[in-house]
Amino acid sequence: MAKIVELDEDEYNRMKALQGVAAKIVANPNARKMLEQAHKLVEPNAPTPLLDQEKAQLEPLNAIKTELTTEIEKLRKEREDEKREATLAAIAQRQQTGLAKLRREGYTDEGVAAVQKLMEDKGLLEVEDAVAIFEKANPPKTPSTPSGGMTGTAWGFADSTESTDKSIQDLIASKGQNESLVDRMASQALNEFRQSAGVRR
Repeated sequence: MAKIVELDEDEYNRMKALQGVAAKIVANPNARKMLEQAHKLVEPNAPTPLLDQEKAQLEPLNAIKTELTTEIEKLRKEREDEKREATLAAIAQRQQTGLAKLRREGYTDEGVAAVQKLMEDKGLLEVEDAVAIFEKANPPKTPSTPSGGMTGTAWGFADSTESTDKSIQDLIASKGQNESLVDRMASQALNEFRQSAGVRR
């Protein structure tokens, strides 16, 4: 026999209000799914037909989405690899051009190799940067001035007087056949050498 429970008016009204809310939840698919989620939280084994149906419908779409995402990432990586390879190729070409320019400017193979090693050791990409460091560390040697204060040739012809210049011209004109001129110039050069030697002592 069913038990009859007496309710006062307030309890009855609250119950009717809850029934009305429950009816609205059940009538709304989204609300029903949320209700199933709430039910699943407190009872893990509770049935969730709407959630299961939605999952079954979304599985093919999710699979396609995953596949597309994978393909997009693959294409992006390929583009990045191509861009990186193009950049490295451009740098390598620029370096080879720079090294070839050094050879045209008179750098020896040893000098070019030293610049390349400097680039590797310092992590430099531009040949010009390595050359600046290399030339600062290895400045070109200044030609030494001949001893005795003479400049130009070893015998001081570059610093000679006008008469000496004329003697040189005459010697060239005679093609070295003017023996007296040769003797005179040799004597003059020897005297200048002796004088410079006397100064050094």
